[in-house]
Amino acid sequence: MARNRGAPATRRGPATSSKDDWKLTVALLGTRRKAPQARGLERRRRLLESARTLLSNRELDELTLSDVAAHARVPKGSAYFFYADIGDIYAALQAVQHEELIEILTQPIRRRIRRWQEVVIALNARGMDYYTHNPAARQLQIGPKTSPDLKLRDRQSDVRLGKLYEQHVEHFFVLPPIADRSRIFFRAVEIADLMFSLSVIEHGTITRAMCAEADRAGIAYLESYLTTGLPRRKR
Repeated sequence: MARNRGAPATRRGPATSSKDDWKLTVALLGTRRKAPQARGLERRRRLLESARTLLSNRELDELTLSDVAAHARVPKGSAYFFYADIGDIYAALQAVQHEELIEILTQPIRRRIRRWQEVVIALNARGMDYYTHNPAARQLQIGPKTSPDLKLRDRQSDVRLGKLYEQHVEHFFVLPPIADRSRIFFRAVEIADLMFSLSVIEHGTITRAMCAEADRAGIAYLESYLTTGLPRRKR
């Protein structure tokens, strides 16, 4: 199959930014082609956005790569040239979504913080808000039909989330020198994820009550390693 090397295909809406291109490049790692031309990048972007759109009202196990290609108006042959199957495109979309969540959680906490537990609550609230407004991320990252492979990818990515939780707490408070401290924060994130997942199974979304359960469970675990009142860091 010949590859088009002309200008990128036009599309409705604003052009992607360099940041969006970077996220897409991250998502393409592990797919069939690792050095795409501009037209190929545009088609991949359309396929990923179509998968995101379709997952807003369809289940993971209902879609095929052909469905996504038809919605994106990308020839089926091109879609299979870029991605091996629907699982491959799900993995790519999950990578994009994880970068989105990382970007959200990286933002400084502007509210007044008195106790380190409030940092955990603030970050969990950001996660709940992201999943509430992103049904595809809810399905791919914490949904009950997520494949074991996608769950493993998400667990590996959550190591970065745990590090972000740790860094935010350390920004306000002096953390004790605990062995495997980053691993402890990672586990606290996993505990919160479990509560989020249970909420999706029971209610189809993350309720405020279950977000509060995520706060309570994660904080209780961290309090088994951290004192209730950590000393504040001097400014």
